[in-house]
Amino acid sequence: MVERNIIIAKAGGTAGKNSVNYKISLPAEMVKELGVTPEDKSVLVYLADGKIIIEKKKKGIDIGNQ
Repeated sequence: MVERNIIIAKAGGTAGKNSVNYKISLPAEMVKELGVTPEDKSVLVYLADGKIIIEKKKKGIDIGNQ
């Protein structure tokens, strides 16, 4: 477990007037352990029991934008 701060920044482009982006830096070792590579970088992100969960997306699964 590591502690990180969330970067909150004003969204650009065609975003609404009060839109913001939220970003967080992930430890390289954790990302590597998920199996993320520059060629295969798709992940699933969801909220469960008040926690943000990031999982490596398995090939052939299409969940659409949820």
